[in-house]
Amino acid sequence: MKSFFQRVLPQVFSAPPHAVSSPVPAPAPGAPAAKLPEAAPSKALTAMVVRRPLISANGDVAGFEFCVDRDVLQSLQKSANVHAQSACAATILIAARLVVMEGRIGFARLPAAWLVHVAVPKNESGTWIGLESDTDAVLTSDMQLAVVGVAQQFRAAGATLAWGPALDLGTADFSPDFLLLEPTAPTVEALLENVRARTPALCHLPVILTDIPNLEDLELALQSGVSYASGGVVPSAPAAVVSDLDASAIKGKGDAQPLPPEVSRVAQLLNQLSSGVDTDLIVSAIKGDIGLSFRLLQRMSSASFAQLGTGASIDQAVLMLGRNELQRWLSLMLMQFSGIRKAGSALQEIALWRSRLVELLAIEQGEAEPGQFFTLGLASMLGMLLNTSTAEVVKILSLPPLAAQALLEHTGPWHVYLRTAALVEAQNVTEAQAVADGFGSAARVMELSDAAWAWAAANADRSKR
Repeated sequence: MKSFFQRVLPQVFSAPPHAVSSPVPAPAPGAPAAKLPEAAPSKALTAMVVRRPLISANGDVAGFEFCVDRDVLQSLQKSANVHAQSACAATILIAARLVVMEGRIGFARLPAAWLVHVAVPKNESGTWIGLESDTDAVLTSDMQLAVVGVAQQFRAAGATLAWGPALDLGTADFSPDFLLLEPTAPTVEALLENVRARTPALCHLPVILTDIPNLEDLELALQSGVSYASGGVVPSAPAAVVSDLDASAIKGKGDAQPLPPEVSRVAQLLNQLSSGVDTDLIVSAIKGDIGLSFRLLQRMSSASFAQLGTGASIDQAVLMLGRNELQRWLSLMLMQFSGIRKAGSALQEIALWRSRLVELLAIEQGEAEPGQFFTLGLASMLGMLLNTSTAEVVKILSLPPLAAQALLEHTGPWHVYLRTAALVEAQNVTEAQAVADGFGSAARVMELSDAAWAWAAANADRSKR
């Protein structure tokens, strides 16, 4: 399975994949610095790049934010290794560019000083670049001029640029295209007050707020004039329980709501499929539910099943799907009963990503029935989506003992899959952890994550039907 980068990298660059960087001369005062040759990113570099959903004010995943892992960032800044910094910056920009090619916003965040050593492509249309200050050094006036010079070249190539409040790059001829903010105020509410109080000259600019600590603050930002937000989509929790997305912890208020009766009917069908009930009985149960019958026939009318023609029957639909795909389809249907919340669409796509990643990790380990792990991943988020407890999800789905152990006790052989997915979400996948868990490397885990995001994007609309 090729990684996100390997699949489309040849479409972006024509440079040899193993180009070797040459020494970089110091820039002349006031002139842009010399750029390193841009090469294909290594697996080690791609594993260091953090990928987070960029959620729009509409509540959907509008694109992805890419930045370097914070520990790696601090190490590279202290080392002052220009070649390593430029390679990392190029990898981040490539990642953003590839997302743009898929029709979404690619948002690249990197230290401003790193930009001056990156080759400017002929076309950077659609990429958003957020420049940040180096926490270990202050940009000299000469370096500021160099950064502005290269940034203007990126803008001329079509990029949209901005910089954080700690970085002063503005000139009479160079102003930001959007506002880039981090939650530096004591509370997100205080920061949002500053957003609302911005000058009329800046009111027309989109606002991106990054590094939001939790889902509640993220949704508050989206309701308060922020155009795009990234950060925590799960509540803060100890590492031992980070994979438990219990609704009571997520919502932080009120009691869990009674589940719609449709959830029980779908769950009963899932239980029958898992327990090996005869297919004829499954068909009969679906026929007895008008809503399920309609949705299944709607699913079969898609281009994927064009060979059925018009007028497909429930019997044909079940036969064509097969029991495994029917089980997956029914699992996805449960998300349709999630409550209304600001980031609802994004959360559903994230749930698809998590479910598929857990399934791919299970395939990687040679599990006999990887479809069960798709349901495991989905079950870990259904509590939040349905505003109920994880224990209730385990009960209504009649999950097998190992799944219940992983979800409720955070132990057992299946918990490794949930823990790995949670580490990817928390941008904390280490080489040692990936090897110890049997996944080969951190780079391999990130390849599977990329594949899961691609699958989630392709299936997000289908899950809402």
